[in-house]
Amino acid sequence: MVAPTEIKFEVEWSNIQQGFTKLIRMIEGESEPAFNQEIMMMMHTATYRICAYKNPQQLYDKYRELIENYAIQTVLPSLREKHDECMLRELAKRWNAHKLLVRLFSRRLVYLDDSFLSKKGLPSLREVGLNCFRDQVYREMQSMAAEAILALIHKEREGEQIDRELVRNVIDVFVENGMGTLKKYEEDFERLMLQDTASYYSSKASRWIQEESCLDYTLKAYL
Repeated sequence: MVAPTEIKFEVEWSNIQQGFTKLIRMIEGESEPAFNQEIMMMMHTATYRICAYKNPQQLYDKYRELIENYAIQTVLPSLREKHDECMLRELAKRWNAHKLLVRLFSRRLVYLDDSFLSKKGLPSLREVGLNCFRDQVYREMQSMAAEAILALIHKEREGEQIDRELVRNVIDVFVENGMGTLKKYEEDFERLMLQDTASYYSSKASRWIQEESCLDYTLKAYL
């Protein structure tokens, strides 16, 4: 026989899932009834009841699972099917959408943060939600994103016009996935950029030596 608390959890969790689905559809730009005050209150109430029934850890685990599944089943496929500049635009868009999703969803479950996570010293809902993107999306896409940015930078060095705002937006993805540090940016992008820059100018210098007189090369190198 199923315990009453288990029945209650499934009922309340179903209400939270319903609100999450509406939130996803709103963020994805699908036609969907508004994510309104009634839905927000339903999610708040469900969260309170689950915590009151002594199931906060189960809710915490389900929250993580829900966001991970969205990242794996929706976000990653949308990135894998795109390449180069199109992939960069999608990555920047998806990161901003994920931040919005986590902010809005975690606010609906704020009672879990206040009554359980802070007392247990566990990562906040916001931190867990953002880490899902880092672990499921960023880790797979970061090397391709870095290569695509370097390709754009190379084009600009050769005199082509590029979308600098796009480059800045994607670099922000590297920085922000460091979760308060520059570690991801430094390890996953800056190191490659410095290597690429050194290689580029070394190649340039070699071509100058081959193509120009000694005086012309000196002028290009130092002026």
